[in-house]
Amino acid sequence: MRDGERILLVDDDLAFLQVAQPILGKKGYRVEKATSAAQALAMTEDIFINVAVLDISLPDMSGTELLAMLLDLHPDMITIMLTGYSSKDNAVQSLNSGAFAFLEKPTDPEILLSVINRGLEKQHLAFENQRLLKELEQRNRETGILLSVSQTVSQSLDLKQILDSALEKVNETLGIDASYLYIARNRQLVLEGCYGMDSSILDPWTEIEIGKESVGKVFRWADTLPQSVNGSLELVQASLSRHGYHSHTTIPLVMANQSIGVLGVTNHADRRFTDSEVELLSAIGREISIAIRNAQLYEEASSARAIRELETMRADLLANISHGLRTPLAAIKGYASTILQPDVTFDRQSLHDFLRTIDEEADRLNHLIEEILIMSRLESGVVEMKRRRWHIREVIQAVENQLRNIVRNHHLQTHIAEPLPQVSVDRERIGEVLISLVENAVKFSPEGTSIEVSTRLAARDVVISVSDEGPGVPPEFQSKVFDRFFRVQTSAVGIKPGAGLGLSICKGIVEAHGGRIWVESRLSGGAMLSFSLPSARGGEKT
Repeated sequence: MRDGERILLVDDDLAFLQVAQPILGKKGYRVEKATSAAQALAMTEDIFINVAVLDISLPDMSGTELLAMLLDLHPDMITIMLTGYSSKDNAVQSLNSGAFAFLEKPTDPEILLSVINRGLEKQHLAFENQRLLKELEQRNRETGILLSVSQTVSQSLDLKQILDSALEKVNETLGIDASYLYIARNRQLVLEGCYGMDSSILDPWTEIEIGKESVGKVFRWADTLPQSVNGSLELVQASLSRHGYHSHTTIPLVMANQSIGVLGVTNHADRRFTDSEVELLSAIGREISIAIRNAQLYEEASSARAIRELETMRADLLANISHGLRTPLAAIKGYASTILQPDVTFDRQSLHDFLRTIDEEADRLNHLIEEILIMSRLESGVVEMKRRRWHIREVIQAVENQLRNIVRNHHLQTHIAEPLPQVSVDRERIGEVLISLVENAVKFSPEGTSIEVSTRLAARDVVISVSDEGPGVPPEFQSKVFDRFFRVQTSAVGIKPGAGLGLSICKGIVEAHGGRIWVESRLSGGAMLSFSLPSARGGEKT
């Protein structure tokens, strides 16, 4: 049964309409009837018709003329032409004009239904393609904005230049009317920049006591301020409202668990900022926070060596992010452009293959963005760890099915020492660490070999290890494998795909729990990556 898709029958043959309407109606279609071209055109002005079945000979217009007019109005409409007499010329003309099919009367209802169903399948595929492309365009737009802001704020280590360029880029890329930025100095928030507005508007609020007014509360709470559009605004936002700015939101700037400032944006339009806009602004805020902190470190640096290291890290980070983002974007752009070629028609399998590749590359892009954002949050200290006491056995069991899916071509062995004290951890985050370490072991060890997950007690710490039977990690690389974007490259393994962020994220999560992570080569061959977690105080052994 169809869910209310509309079929328009256009024919001055009332007998055909009386027969066809109930047959299509019983299949779940919503059937509209018209006996003339004028009536059909009037109907399609107000409602969308999925499929139009047109008689080639109508009292006020030829069916092919009506066909052209309908497709001008609704290019996605499926059109089927009917004729009471066979004519090769009519068929060719109709198909060349955009008709999906050409049928001869009297038409078998089952054949008509079959043609309608095939037409709707084509239409559904076209709609799905449009939806995917729209989602990709939105994701690419957000990625492009984030990359653009990151590049902009990374081009200088001068704090004023960073703030001016950051606010300008926020307004430009997000269509914001005005923005402003406060930085914490001596227990006060000091207005350091504004863009898109007369700076005198905020003259009474160049310095705000931390915890006072809306921006001060955001700073203290390190969270976004609840939206206020028509309600009672606090003094800073009330001042903006008096000057014609009616929608506001403020984003905390946080670095290494420390609030360093507040980003505020405002529009003339009286509307709410959407959740996706606030999320994107938060991501931009993290990039600005890193840039501000880098600039502050630069100002504080006393040696030329420290300055050179900071510049190198900035350049390497930008180069790696740019390369990682552009590779899947290039594939997505290439396949999307191929699909959109107006002079080429692809069969359904080819379209499916193209869309599958786009989907896979979008997943790859999304995974990379997620890794970059997680890494940024970890470095900024804004990742919330939902800790509670767990037995390490429960943590491993929670991800055991995922681990077995990862090691389908390897042999997974688990050895949990008993008894072990409880640990106070975010089970989901530690599970992510374990999954990442097992994925790394799979990547660097031959199929058919064993991967072992084991636990032990070391002093007051619980140690979890993942061992493989691969070539191991050369000693000169062991101190670098947890660095951002570092990838092991040797003659034995070459260079494996990936952004080089997985182990760095693992390190951030483990250290946020008060533990440490390390790698060593086993005497029997292969690598063993281990991390420790402090036992919970008073935790019982089990």
